[in-house]
Amino acid sequence: MKHLTLLVSLLLLATVATAAENPVDKGSFILEGSAFFMSQGGDFYENLEGDGQTTIAFMPSLGYFVAPSILIGAEFEFESWKWGDDWKENYFAIGPVVGYYFNMDQARTEARGAVYPFIKGFFMYGSSKIEILSVEETIGIMQFGGQAGVIFMLSNAVGLNFGGMFASTSFSPDEDLYPGAESVSGTTIMIGAGVTAFVY
Repeated sequence: MKHLTLLVSLLLLATVATAAENPVDKGSFILEGSAFFMSQGGDFYENLEGDGQTTIAFMPSLGYFVAPSILIGAEFEFESWKWGDDWKENYFAIGPVVGYYFNMDQARTEARGAVYPFIKGFFMYGSSKIEILSVEETIGIMQFGGQAGVIFMLSNAVGLNFGGMFASTSFSPDEDLYPGAESVSGTTIMIGAGVTAFVY
């Protein structure tokens, strides 16, 4: 708890020192993220014991504007999936992100009502631990891709973001269980919405 308090204090002090004039100016911090809980039941999702599927996921990101409109930061992803007592999976990944946020009206005196289009590139590395009928397997995961969208500012510090994402993901099987097995890969295209908060 002390470490968290110290980190928050340092972030606030850095923000005051840089005196950013708008959300995407040098010295601003950005916090984005989403979380969801999903429960699926019925004949289509239940196993032979009648257990449904549950999923919990958190996807936060933190960034800092090193220059006007130019962001560097980190993204995190955690997901826990369960299907009764026989099938469980926990997935965690982390990696850097670089982005550019377009300041469409630099003469604007307040952020509320402003629109900030953005593009970002990311790279993430992590692992997924899978347990099936008490047999555990760990899969290495590497992912890279890009995002593009727009932020609509609801206030001077909080906005709604809308956009799309493309990601390429590689999965590496556990060498102990599958000696010599090659990695497999796939692509994902997503569209969605979230909340963005700025500290400046």
